Amino acid sequence: MARRTIIPALVAHGGAGALPPSVGTERSERKRAMLEAVRRGADILKGGGSALDAVVATIVALEDHPLFNAGTGSLLTIDGSIEMDASVMVAGDTTEPGEEVPGAGRIAAGAVGAVGRVRNPILLARAVMENTRHVLMVAQGAERLARRAGVPMCANEDLITDRARARWRKWQESVRLGIAGAAPGHGTVGAVAIDARGTIAAATSTGGVPGKIAGRVGDSAMIGAGTFADLAGGASATGYGEAIILTGLCREAVRLLGSTAPALVAERAITGLLGGANAEGGIILVDRRGRIGFAHNAAMQVALYEDGAPIRHLWPDPVAARKPPRKSSHKPSRQK
Repeated sequence: MARRTIIPALVAHGGAGALPPSVGTERSERKRAMLEAVRRGADILKGGGSALDAVVATIVALEDHPLFNAGTGSLLTIDGSIEMDASVMVAGDTTEPGEEVPGAGRIAAGAVGAVGRVRNPILLARAVMENTRHVLMVAQGAERLARRAGVPMCANEDLITDRARARWRKWQESVRLGIAGAAPGHGTVGAVAIDARGTIAAATSTGGVPGKIAGRVGDSAMIGAGTFADLAGGASATGYGEAIILTGLCREAVRLLGSTAPALVAERAITGLLGGANAEGGIILVDRRGRIGFAHNAAMQVALYEDGAPIRHLWPDPVAARKPPRKSSHKPSRQK
């Protein structure tokens, strides 16, 4: 049976939440980094590569950039160290071109939590998926797997930037003054893609929230919460992790995909689920037709590649600030 024609698509987010005071000076660099990250993923898709490779390449680029709360530049725990979470999930035909046995319908996932000596947690999450029979591994056990799988290791201190240290000290001062929570927590990264074979992949990576207790694991490591993919579509979330876990945000959003446009699904997920939990957050979606959707109620940037068009970057308005959408057939990712 001939495969249906699918034009690959990719969307990434750079986190949602209160923007740090220095965001004005960082805005252009964040945009440049997002465009470059999505360009790496888009080049893979253009070359006939997999959605999994595309989202992982996108996330690695953002983990390596110090302005995002993932990998290098992650937020610090109360103890002043870094503990990171990440996950990846893939659904659909995951076999390579030329292989005789198709893999349509296969769903797989891998995740890591509270890892502190891995430069790119998303690579370790992929290693969990591909090298073990497990889905989630944490802390020292996950780091031992990283060494066996050849995932690049580093000292925890190598991941701490001057910027992250300054934010940690600001948080400590806010605690001393009795205003804990004032420090910004912007920056979790995520990506979702569909390739020409119809395979869908989603990935998310984070350094967590300001002032988190050592050992805390957030939604970015939770399949169904911060990351989810099945044959209908894929999603990655960002924001207040505990609320995203309790609402199963990404899985619930993907369950709503079908004939409903991803843009509308994204808005319903944020207003109905996170809004109902009185929590900040955002979500990006790609459905099986390659349509893109995204929404947030805080502050979130996205970059996207679709229809073979040039990669675009947006700082979309929060859903609460938008007018009710008019009935139309416009593509969801054309939001301005």
